Amino acid sequence: MCTIGAIVCRSADGGAAVLGFKNSDSPSVGYWHGIAGAEDGYASLAYGIQPQKGINAGMNERGVMLISSYFGCETPAPDGRPAESFWMNDLRGIAQAEALARCGTAAEALALMRERYRDAAEPTVGGSHIIADRHGTLLVFEHDGMETAWHDDTAQGWTARSNQALGIKLAEQEALPEAIRSDRELRLVRARHTLETLARSGSGQKEALSALASMLASRRGGGAHAPASGDICADGVIYGRSNAALPHVTLSGLIWNSQSLEMQYTAGRPGIAPWQVMRLTARRAER
Repeated sequence: MCTIGAIVCRSADGGAAVLGFKNSDSPSVGYWHGIAGAEDGYASLAYGIQPQKGINAGMNERGVMLISSYFGCETPAPDGRPAESFWMNDLRGIAQAEALARCGTAAEALALMRERYRDAAEPTVGGSHIIADRHGTLLVFEHDGMETAWHDDTAQGWTARSNQALGIKLAEQEALPEAIRSDRELRLVRARHTLETLARSGSGQKEALSALASMLASRRGGGAHAPASGDICADGVIYGRSNAALPHVTLSGLIWNSQSLEMQYTAGRPGIAPWQVMRLTARRAER
C-alpha cells in the first residue's frame, strides 16, 4: 500500500517543522482516525486499518512520526481470499504503536523497530517505515522476510517511498512484472519531484502543505480517467501496492505537522473528500 514520506520546512529563524505524509491505499476495508493513548506513555495522532493490529501511521506528542507502507517482492495472484485476510502475521502496526507510545526521538524509534524485527520468530509482512522527529531527523527502516536495512536521509531534508525498498532485495524488485515496477517507480518519481522542488525553493509550511495535499490527490493525466499505473490517489489500481490481487483505493490521505502537533486527513480519497484537522493540545514536558 501507500505513498509515504516526510520533509523538513525551515523558518527564517532556523526552526524546523517536519511534515510527514501518507496515502493509505488498500483493498476496500474499514479504517479509523483518532488519538491513541498509552498509560505512562505518549499520546498519538493515529491512523489505523481495521484488520491490522496497532497503528498504521501516526505522530506522538513529542513530534515523533512512524509512517508505514507495504513492501514485498511477490507477484500477487487472485485466490478468492477476503481483503481482511492479507494482514495476517503483520507486525508493522504493533511495533509502531509501541514506538509511538515509548519513544521521544526518531533514533529511539528506529532502535525499537530494529529490535522488534530482529526478535521476530518468523518472517512477517514486509514494509518500509518513515521515522521522523521534530528536530528534523529523517530515517527509513525497511524489512522483508528476515532481511532489514535502514537509511538516514536527514542531510537531504526529505525522504519518500512508494512500496519499494532501497536497501534490500534490489535484484528481486528488478525481476518483478512491469505492472508492479512501473506503479511503484512512477509514484516515487512524482513524490521525489514534489519534495525536491519544495526543498530547493525553501518553501514554508503553508506552501508545503498545499503541495503535499495536491500530490496526494493526483492521478496521472489529471481529471477523471480509468485507474492507471502510477496514480498516487488510487481508484481501482490492482498491482504494485500490496500482496493482494484486488482493486486498491485510497482510503485516506494524511499529513502530520510536528510543530503544530496536527494531523490533517481525509475520510475518503483526497481531492474528493474534504480535509479535516485533528490536534493534540499540548506536548508533554521533556523527559
